[in-house]
Amino acid sequence: MAEFFLDLLGFVIKGGIVLAVVLVPILVIVGLVAKNKKPQNPEGSLVVVDLKKAAKKRKELMTKSLKKANPDELLHKKELKVGLVKEDKAEAKKANSKQGKKDAVAKEREERNELVNSLEQKNQAGEFCPNNLYVIDFRGSTKGKEFKELRLKIDAILDVATKDDEVVVNLMSPGGLVNSYGLCASQLQRIRDRDIKLTVTVDEVAASGGYLMACVADKIVAAPFSYIGSIGVIAGVPNFRKVLKRFDVDYEQITAGKYKRTLSVLGENTEEGRKKFKEELEAVHTRFKEQVLRYRPNLDAEKVTTGEHWLAVDAKELGLVDEIATSDEYLAKRMAVTKNSALKLKYKKVEKKNLLSKIMPKSYLSSVISKVRSEQVSECLDEAEQNSFMRLK
Repeated sequence: MAEFFLDLLGFVIKGGIVLAVVLVPILVIVGLVAKNKKPQNPEGSLVVVDLKKAAKKRKELMTKSLKKANPDELLHKKELKVGLVKEDKAEAKKANSKQGKKDAVAKEREERNELVNSLEQKNQAGEFCPNNLYVIDFRGSTKGKEFKELRLKIDAILDVATKDDEVVVNLMSPGGLVNSYGLCASQLQRIRDRDIKLTVTVDEVAASGGYLMACVADKIVAAPFSYIGSIGVIAGVPNFRKVLKRFDVDYEQITAGKYKRTLSVLGENTEEGRKKFKEELEAVHTRFKEQVLRYRPNLDAEKVTTGEHWLAVDAKELGLVDEIATSDEYLAKRMAVTKNSALKLKYKKVEKKNLLSKIMPKSYLSSVISKVRSEQVSECLDEAEQNSFMRLK
């Protein structure tokens, strides 16, 4: 019996060695081939959606569904089936004839001409009716790293847009790092520099860094219960000096320059350092206020730059918002007066998969690694990193 188990163990070991010798070169070759077949833009790519066409398809789908579910229509089909009524074959044939299709195209052309004429009259009356409407979404995090996607979308728009077009940015952001949101605001400024009408819509929140971006727009449209404002700056630095002192641990920090490090995480902070850090915060806040007042000079700076935030209805009374409406309402209204196309630009991310996830995409090991990497480690590191920088809040 013992000999049988020894033989079985030897067979398993030999089989494992053979599999390793065969599989390792294959896996290496597969990895090299996959590496050579990477797309030119591994981070992601733009996707363009025709909003008018999508709305038309949606309407056709709902109309067709209503017709199928209509009790009278269902009863009529049953009556035809059992022979209680006779179908008007001539009428059905006419509807499907070539002449019927020509009539439909002619009617569509007539509606198009009527739309163009009415929009021209509105333009002459002083109402802006864009030739093309471009829509992008911005969902900002506290780090503001979404500026990469925003830059790509704006590059694509500026390649074709003219001063007769309009760009709508549906913005949602509670604010974050100063430099990141400053860059995002500069990206929106590129649109205004080309004399292209820019509108920002807010459904949930555009506070602090989010409002730093929104104020660049010619017009801000916000949903009634969205949060607006929070024109202020905040920075938090944890200090573990007392903990180190308790365990008799010394921390040495060497700098060149009097104010190279005003506040320390591990060292002892001084009143002079705190004062200098406060001055730096005030300097950023001053630039923030200048940015807002540059685009909205009629605001009462003493009232709106205190770091407070307001519901959109109250923000409109203060002059922070121009119109109260949801992004859906505003887009529907603008699409109705858009002469040509209404396009929405989306950013499609390419999911990066390692070799292990390709072999075992649903394995327990991959899910555990992904969860730890995305939720636990990243969250802790992000929080520690964000607390060391100034944030617009």
